[in-house]
Amino acid sequence: MSMDTVFIDLKDAMKTVIKLEGNLNDQAFFDDINKLATTMMNGCTQATGKALHRLKTSKPSEDTVKQMVEGIPSSLSYKCAAKQRFPVQSAAWNTNSIKYLPILAKEGIKHNVGGIDKRGGLLVADPRSDHKWNTLQLLVSAADLTNVIPVDTTCLNAIKELRKAGLLVKTDVKKLLYPACHPAAKMRFEYLAEWDPDSLMAMTPQGLPYVHHVVNIFQSLAPCLASFTMYLRTSLKYYPQQIGCLFQKDSDGETAIRSAIEKHGTDKTFKAIKDCIPTDTTLPILHHAAKDAPEYFNNFSARYPSAIHLRDENGRAFKQAQLASGTKTIENDAFLFLTLTDDEIAEVDPVTKQYPFLTATTTGTGDLSSVYFLLSKNPSLLDRYREQE
Repeated sequence: MSMDTVFIDLKDAMKTVIKLEGNLNDQAFFDDINKLATTMMNGCTQATGKALHRLKTSKPSEDTVKQMVEGIPSSLSYKCAAKQRFPVQSAAWNTNSIKYLPILAKEGIKHNVGGIDKRGGLLVADPRSDHKWNTLQLLVSAADLTNVIPVDTTCLNAIKELRKAGLLVKTDVKKLLYPACHPAAKMRFEYLAEWDPDSLMAMTPQGLPYVHHVVNIFQSLAPCLASFTMYLRTSLKYYPQQIGCLFQKDSDGETAIRSAIEKHGTDKTFKAIKDCIPTDTTLPILHHAAKDAPEYFNNFSARYPSAIHLRDENGRAFKQAQLASGTKTIENDAFLFLTLTDDEIAEVDPVTKQYPFLTATTTGTGDLSSVYFLLSKNPSLLDRYREQE
């Protein structure tokens, strides 16, 4: 007997049962029919649920999958016995089934798959993931190293579709950049970074910048130095004057570059930096190195010597920034003071609108020896200052 015949007969039988209700005084009959219908419905849920977990091999059309889940929505909550995943989670684990993920999520949210506020299973942590990542994090990190661009494209299309449906929102980005930060997910990473550049500089609730995660946690898909390079290059695109995330500090004051050097060594780290920042850069990298990572200033100076002549985002020359830091005195850095030219001693700071001797007076410890030295080089500056007053 064909499947069509079976279902036609079953449909006729169900119509008969409905007609009998209220006319047949035999509750046991209706109880038996109800048990039979429940068993059959559970069987349909199970069969369809298993089929949804096999999408990677059956590869039906997207319209076919939509028909399945719209007709038997309970199948969306069917967990495979071995891995205890919902179908939407299974879809994220295989590159052949990723294209179905938006359909499963769109229907899943209608039926609270995974629970309320779980976006149809997108925010449910995968029980077999080493990092306990949710479905969205698995989607942005998925990769096939033998077929990088097509897979990255497929995943990006799914991300765009979820965003269009309102199932992926801007506040998700900061938690997705880290798992997406590997060369096999380059398009996804750049797409997310462009959507919310601020997330590149975001901090975890524990006070750790996400770039520090990239530096310290090894991903199986790529060495973390490659991921760090990728993160730095993208952050430079949106935060050039800050030198991207390179000098971003954690809650203990440790910079990303220090963390990278401790993990990978000086030579490898600086090679990665030079891959992102050329020697003839126009970025004020030495300003930031002197301020935020003075222990590596010589390393930066050797690789970016011409940067000493640049001005920072405030218009300050290198030596002006040094004086304005409040940490330099004639006692602890005589070389800085001795190498100041007459023009530099007479140049007004573009931020404070003060001469260097006044900067030495009002910043840091207000070291009088430093003030005296600067005025001795050009005593007329005091008269100019008085005239301005």
